[in-house]
Amino acid sequence: MKVQIITLILVFASVISLPAQNKQITKKEKEEIISKISANLLETYIDLDTAKKIISSIKSNRYNTVTDYDMFAEIVTQDLQDVGRDLHLKLNYEPKKIARSKRLIPEVTKRKRKKMMTSKMAEVNYGFTEVKILKGNIGYLNLHMFADTTYAKDAATSAMTFLRNTNAVIIDLRINGGGVPSMIQLLSSYFTDAKPVLLSNFYERKTNTKSQLFTFETIDGKRMTNTPLYILTSKNTFSAAEAFTYTLKHLNKAVVVGQITKGGANRTKKINLNDDFSISMPYIKAIHPVTKTNWEGKGVLPTIKTSEKDAFIIAYIDAINKTVIQNKNKVFNSIGYEFLHEKSIDNAIKVFQENAKLHPNEANSWDSLGEAYFYKHDKELSLKAYKKALELAPNSPSIKKMIKKLKALK
Repeated sequence: MKVQIITLILVFASVISLPAQNKQITKKEKEEIISKISANLLETYIDLDTAKKIISSIKSNRYNTVTDYDMFAEIVTQDLQDVGRDLHLKLNYEPKKIARSKRLIPEVTKRKRKKMMTSKMAEVNYGFTEVKILKGNIGYLNLHMFADTTYAKDAATSAMTFLRNTNAVIIDLRINGGGVPSMIQLLSSYFTDAKPVLLSNFYERKTNTKSQLFTFETIDGKRMTNTPLYILTSKNTFSAAEAFTYTLKHLNKAVVVGQITKGGANRTKKINLNDDFSISMPYIKAIHPVTKTNWEGKGVLPTIKTSEKDAFIIAYIDAINKTVIQNKNKVFNSIGYEFLHEKSIDNAIKVFQENAKLHPNEANSWDSLGEAYFYKHDKELSLKAYKKALELAPNSPSIKKMIKKLKALK
């Protein structure tokens, strides 16, 4: 009897929940949302001509058969972005978030939430996930976000202080999805002169107002104005990470290595349309002082285009080439063997290849390359490299031994 009662309760509960699960968006709701999107685009969107084109595209009957709320948001977003070429522009179905945003939150709760958010950011060191000095005195910073300097200034200052005496700096933004302008200002300031440098102009069409973003005149620690800077990018590098990259590239302060970035330039805010939907609305346009435009919809073009995977090693090799003057062959050889010991064989091969190209008459360059190919299980290339080494050092017993060993392999 008890089992039957539980079963009935479960069935009743599932019947009660069906209407909520199967709630469908009506034609009237869709029309109202499209109308509100259009009105907000006309009033707020960064470019009026583009806004008009977008409005024309979303007035079609394409949404007539769509009854699911999430699907409606996805399809409308696709149309907004296809015409506007703006990845920040999107329709969001988020009834729970909108409901929370309308509640009056006590100041005590606000402080608790702020403290919790700060604590979570601190747990990931405000995006400064890895800072180290590589062989050859090349600094490396892996940065996952551009956090607000209100909380993250100490982390940023510590990272920059640690890197201050390096010969070059590599900042890895390959998985950085953005953040806030204050961190762009702070980090850029370390690679520019004390006199404030204009990083970007901004224009808000709705209010017809202009503003500007400059580097800081005063920073904690040493500036690295003449230190070569490399920025690593991928197709996922977005927003504030792109702003930092684009700005320093076009100020001739950085070499960008990797892939074309995602392409989101304009400042965005959320506008609630009703109890279910909000729109992410780009409302301030970024304008670079040199290019007079930005990277919206295009992404930031790398100086050296390569895969996401190879961006680091390509930048590292270039940095060594530009900063090491004496004993470069020994430095490259040491770096290559460090990668071998770390089982990063592909990186080791690239380093040894560069060394052999720069020092083709050094037997050790080819010997090391042959060893890397051996660990890669590439018999043909390993044998070729060792034979080249033997030509340069015909009396080397170790090279002869490796050639004999390779020839014996099946």
